[in-house]
Amino acid sequence: MKKLLLLLVIFLLFVSCNDPKEKKLNWDYPDENAEIKTFNTKAIDDKELISRLEEDFRKGKFKIESKEDKREESFSNCNDNLILKIKGNGIRRYYVKRTEAKPKNYYPDFMMFIYEFDSEAEAEDVEEEIREAFYSGNGFCNGKGHDYLVRYKNKVVQLATRAHMFMDYTKEYAEKIKSYR
Repeated sequence: MKKLLLLLVIFLLFVSCNDPKEKKLNWDYPDENAEIKTFNTKAIDDKELISRLEEDFRKGKFKIESKEDKREESFSNCNDNLILKIKGNGIRRYYVKRTEAKPKNYYPDFMMFIYEFDSEAEAEDVEEEIREAFYSGNGFCNGKGHDYLVRYKNKVVQLATRAHMFMDYTKEYAEKIKSYR
């Protein structure tokens, strides 16, 4: 009987401490009241950047497997209840894969997104907004990704991999892009 009474008291304490009006945790956002902020890209011209990268890819035994023009990408900022939309014909996605196994039996790969804007200042603003979104919700608002952002002139480049063990490659190429300036 004492055990039952003790469980009842614990249950009542738990229920009484639960306030339904309490603000949601950061990772519950964005919700239906989220603000939507849109950034428009311009027609992409990434020949200079890609030619520089292809040389470094060859040295690292990587190659671009495919490329795809995209029309829209979005990111969530859970801290500010905000959805960032990047739209237009200035978005390109590349799939990059290593041509030789490293480590044994693994072929590291990653995605590279390039977003092009009218000016370097606009690219800088968008980069900062995306970076804030990546770190929002304790870094889990946009999924548990291993993404790097870097700006090259009027472009924002996002390098992403699904596997934690391959994130050194995305970091390496992000650093190379930074050095191209």
